[in-house]
Amino acid sequence: MKRKKWVILGIGLAGFGLYAVMTGGLAVSSISDFGGQRDIRFVGGLKSDVWLAPRSTSFGVPFLFHYYGAGRPFGLRIQIWDDSKQYRSIEITEVVLEYQDGDVVRKNDGWSRQLKPYTQYNSSSSGIIQTEMFMLSDQIERLVLRHADVRVTLKGHLVKTDGERIAFEVSESFKAESRSGVTTFWEVLAGC
Repeated sequence: MKRKKWVILGIGLAGFGLYAVMTGGLAVSSISDFGGQRDIRFVGGLKSDVWLAPRSTSFGVPFLFHYYGAGRPFGLRIQIWDDSKQYRSIEITEVVLEYQDGDVVRKNDGWSRQLKPYTQYNSSSSGIIQTEMFMLSDQIERLVLRHADVRVTLKGHLVKTDGERIAFEVSESFKAESRSGVTTFWEVLAGC
């Protein structure tokens, strides 16, 4: 009887070992987001984009199970590239969230950030090209608390290096998207 238990245990361990080597473990994902980034124009001549960045969650047991999730709350990620180096900071005084179901949320907390010196490197047939600029890559945390179609309006000022304040009001619409899946961990690593 003891020998039979050891044989069953051995077959079970061999089966698990084969499963672990072949799959790396199962990987389950559940993603709720708003797609990719959108170009947005605060003022003419300034390159910028925004997107709603989900909160990410992951955990797992190596060679057994892995979970990857993304969802609420969503922060608004803002990137600005100023080749002219004339803008020094951005001040957002009001954010208006207009959901497709008619709900409107106004946030007047205020948010400001400095653009920092940045060197961008690009390859060309003549070699590496360096572009000096001011740049911002930051996020307004926990801005969108619902995963539903939403239009985000930002109101505020861009402040030039000489102190001049340029007012802006920009809007962008975001469509809620969800997807989930089950795959092997090795497939997840191959997709990186």
